[in-house]
Amino acid sequence: MTQKYLLSIDQGTTGTKVILLNDKEEIHAVSYQKHTQFYPKPAWAEHDPNEIWICIQKGVQEVLSNGKIEPSQITAIGLANQGETVLFWDDLGQPLYPAIVWSCRRSQAIAEKWEAQDDWGAKVFEKTGLRIDPYFSATKIRWMMDEVEQVHSHIRDQKVRCSTLDSWLIWKMTGGRSFVTDPSTAARTLLYNIRTGSWDQEILDYLSIDSSWLPEVIPTTGCFGTTSQVAFCGIEAPIVVSIVDQPAALYGHLCTDPGTSKCTYGTGCFVYMNIGTELPDKPTESLLSTIVWAKGDKVTYALDGAIYSAGSVVDWAMESLSLFDSIDELQQWSADWHHQMLTTVDEHCDNPSNLWFVPSLSGVGAPYWNSDFRGLFLGLSHGTSKKDMAKAILEGIAHRVADVLDTMKNVSVHPMTVLRVDGGLTKNEYLMQVQADLLGIPVDVPSTSTAETTALGTAYLIGEACGWWTTEDLKKKLVKTKTYYPRLSPTNREGIRSEWTNLMQLMTKFYSKKISAEAKGGRSQP
Repeated sequence: MTQKYLLSIDQGTTGTKVILLNDKEEIHAVSYQKHTQFYPKPAWAEHDPNEIWICIQKGVQEVLSNGKIEPSQITAIGLANQGETVLFWDDLGQPLYPAIVWSCRRSQAIAEKWEAQDDWGAKVFEKTGLRIDPYFSATKIRWMMDEVEQVHSHIRDQKVRCSTLDSWLIWKMTGGRSFVTDPSTAARTLLYNIRTGSWDQEILDYLSIDSSWLPEVIPTTGCFGTTSQVAFCGIEAPIVVSIVDQPAALYGHLCTDPGTSKCTYGTGCFVYMNIGTELPDKPTESLLSTIVWAKGDKVTYALDGAIYSAGSVVDWAMESLSLFDSIDELQQWSADWHHQMLTTVDEHCDNPSNLWFVPSLSGVGAPYWNSDFRGLFLGLSHGTSKKDMAKAILEGIAHRVADVLDTMKNVSVHPMTVLRVDGGLTKNEYLMQVQADLLGIPVDVPSTSTAETTALGTAYLIGEACGWWTTEDLKKKLVKTKTYYPRLSPTNREGIRSEWTNLMQLMTKFYSKKISAEAKGGRSQP
């Protein structure tokens, strides 16, 4: 009998990962294709959709070749996507402008104007679970409507579609037969009402967005169409899953029970806590609420907190500040710091260098929500070394994750007993140990074999949709992880976190005064 496989595609911010999974939940082949990041202006970020499509095709061809399998052996397909990244395209599938990436801040002015009008901020938060922010798709869409002539002319001629990347990719994969998305992705646009489960007409009317431009929303595990052999590497198979990358990672960690949580350490850090199938009557003001997946008419929600700068700060420290020559050098330093931590008694585990770093190079997300924040080193002296600064950067990332998870712990009715993590920075032993220390709970890091958490979560959902296994089957086979256990006493941990909180309060006060002074046409004072 011919072996069958599942094809899982994780289309991420910096590249596309493709995996083949067999019926024993084993990864058979993997491919990774990197695509170009475009930064035409400060705080702008774009992708070329056509380049991403080529990368997906190359990745699929590579796993078929390396895995020595035929296209006919693919049983089903799933796609994880970037979430908020959005584009306009014509009725032939040609992009009218580069895709505007989730991290792009070009629509800041549109967001601020919208937020300032009447009670729109509270209204949008209640409807979508999100804050009005250029992070999400809606203001990016409005910016393209205002600024891109190609978009404007196609709207006038009624030959336009608008979607997140998943819908465009599914359209390409199916040879133009399917124009669909799922609730987890729609929920990241700022246009989707997560309480009614539909595009919100009041928001669409305010932004002058026509619902006919937007894809149909169907459950996360459903029928997204069948791929075209001609368009998609000779494969003719059903697409049964489409999901945002962060919910896919949540599923990859099998955080399917309320109270379970994960953090992905990538370009930014993305924290999700599963809160079950019912939304609270009132949203939590300092956190976002979102849909993570929908199976039939059963929708699962999560609390969401984003830290905008994490891996990007490490890259900046290496490339712009030259604090270390390579990631390998940082890893070696971190291994030394980790060893020192494990041989230091609790009572002395404070912040001996008294050096702090706030990783907010492009604003700060949950739970502070201030787009004007910028990065800060505090405590520099003549004795400060490059190593000290690199160490403070890692500690700052851990503090920001702790900010979000402490807030979640305070508002959740479900106890948090462990944090499951994924992403490139989880290889840093020092960062992971500091994270456990600041949270006071164990941090579980996947073994190398399960490092493809987003693609794996997508594959788990595909196999479940195909009847190959159940979630309970998967939980019984959880792969062993490396666990970092907290070492600090509650008193010591609270002291360190209190100092950090004081620092963030100072930052908030400074930027509030700065904004106030600028609004009056004056000059801010510290």
